[in-house]
Amino acid sequence: MSFINVNGMKIHYEIKGTGPKILFIHGIGADLKNPISLFDSPLSKLFTILAFDPRGLGESDSSILPGSIAEMADDAAGLATALGWDQYHVFGASMGGMVAQELVLRYPDKVQKLILGVTHAGGKNAPQIQMENLYDLSTAEMLRLSNTRQDEAWMAANPEQVKLAEQNFQMAKEAMQSNPQLLRGYNNQAQAVAKHDTFDRLGRIVSPTLVFAGHYDGGCPYEFVQAMARQIPDARFELLESGHGDWFFDPKVWEMIIGFLQAKSL
Repeated sequence: MSFINVNGMKIHYEIKGTGPKILFIHGIGADLKNPISLFDSPLSKLFTILAFDPRGLGESDSSILPGSIAEMADDAAGLATALGWDQYHVFGASMGGMVAQELVLRYPDKVQKLILGVTHAGGKNAPQIQMENLYDLSTAEMLRLSNTRQDEAWMAANPEQVKLAEQNFQMAKEAMQSNPQLLRGYNNQAQAVAKHDTFDRLGRIVSPTLVFAGHYDGGCPYEFVQAMARQIPDARFELLESGHGDWFFDPKVWEMIIGFLQAKSL
């Protein structure tokens, strides 16, 4: 395991791959143990990827006090700087996209290109979802948040997938409830998400930006993602035939991302 001190916190990180640098920022509740990892994506064959456990999750130190999305951005940028990364691409998904927005706004000279996936700008552009109550939802509600096509008819036609999802949700809930540090870290993130608001500042972004949304995303409906993209000068917006997370398994999405990162900027 690799650790480094950033802003008074011990941060656990990993670097894999070779090529141009990408700083990846996870979504809420996710860390380096997440089975859906950028290290397992096609990007790892073409780029050097830096990812990390955010404070309060995984092997990184835990903060008792709630933080903010801006402080998470300071952690991410501070980690890159501590590792000698002067400039790099930034890729943030879901809550990680919120952190990426703050990072590019606070450290514009650091970010070469920006990718914001299935995320929003908060404030008046925030869907009405209470992240702190996520683990109180039923399996059916969680499935619909992930992908609106997973309705009652879909669940009736796919009982084995529903059973597996229910088992996974229950395991995640039990792991959260049995670990006070993990629960505190998640709740701190949820409170930070609730206060996130970059909408009126996004016009200051100068890095070339790719924004993508899932047409069937129930947790972050694409209208909110598109509204965010319209605030960013010359941002490219793509609407995918996916939900909140299954875009990860679509080879065409990775072709789009790689093409964007490898294209020469004007």
